[in-house]
Amino acid sequence: MLTTPYVALDMDIMEKNITTMTSGLARQGIRHWPHIKTHKSLRLAKLEQALGASGITCAKLSEAEVMAEGGIAAILLAYPIIGDDKCQRYAELARKITMRTIVDSLPGAQGLSRAAMRNDLTFDVDIAIDYGAHREGIQPEELLDFACEVAALPGLRVTGVFTYAGTIYQYHTEEDIRLAARKEAELLIKSRDLLNDNGFEITTLSGGSTLSSWYADELKGITESRAGNFIFGDMNAINGGIYTADNCALTICATVVSIPLPGYATIDAGTKSLTSDLSAKANSYGLIQEYPDIEMVKLNEEHGYLRYDPDKYSLTIGEQLHIIPNHCCVVANLVDEIYAFRNGEHTETITVDARGKSF
Repeated sequence: MLTTPYVALDMDIMEKNITTMTSGLARQGIRHWPHIKTHKSLRLAKLEQALGASGITCAKLSEAEVMAEGGIAAILLAYPIIGDDKCQRYAELARKITMRTIVDSLPGAQGLSRAAMRNDLTFDVDIAIDYGAHREGIQPEELLDFACEVAALPGLRVTGVFTYAGTIYQYHTEEDIRLAARKEAELLIKSRDLLNDNGFEITTLSGGSTLSSWYADELKGITESRAGNFIFGDMNAINGGIYTADNCALTICATVVSIPLPGYATIDAGTKSLTSDLSAKANSYGLIQEYPDIEMVKLNEEHGYLRYDPDKYSLTIGEQLHIIPNHCCVVANLVDEIYAFRNGEHTETITVDARGKSF
């Protein structure tokens, strides 16, 4: 018997999520490079490859190192690499497998150039463009000048443009999400055309979140999507209107451990099992599958606070509940293992190989 709190994964739902996303992108001529920060697991990364992905995307070098050591042969590092130590680690990876990364600053590009020259390598890089979230990327009007500066550095070859349109998660209607996805694709296509009209050979247009990639027809023209949390599903996907609870493969199983007052209950899962990230619904820390109307209003480290109508529901001490998290990408990094199920039966235990690899 498994001890709560634990992370449960419905393999049948997850595999359907993978094939639905990858095939939808393929119909529009878009390759899938799923972001593995969602699961951090070699088992699941290899499954995504087997079901049609072209490569994987990693957030940090340490994630990429684990994936490369485990046999993944093509990785996009979707994060600016700053510092000679990290640039050298990147070079060591690039000796072994196909690597690509992004640049959005001259110091970052210069560091990669130095590493390329030290190691007698040439790195393919994508220019990261700020779509509007102001997390990373150069401004669109600076693209040509910056790309020329990067291309002039020895050991670097500018082959792609890249963006992350994270602002799409503020929208919750199909019309708004479709429009945002269309604008994302337009930015990448316009950027490619500008550079190619000025002597570049841009072949990679990298974008796509889970929300925009669900409407892959609006992304037509880009070459790859990095959609990641589609594999599990969470309250972000539900609030975005692309998933229902039935599409969410990952849940946290927790036990009711205290009922201090009628309508008040506490479960044994808090921020160390779920996440403190909020969803679009105010004061909600996840959806309880068995009782969708019961609210999880607060989390401490090891406690989840439930509020409900005691005339409608009667919880019991020891009762187990399954919770869809607000943001599934946080959850895998909180545990060593994920417990996989088929038809309600525990069938395998999946190791979170890159847990804690955030450097």
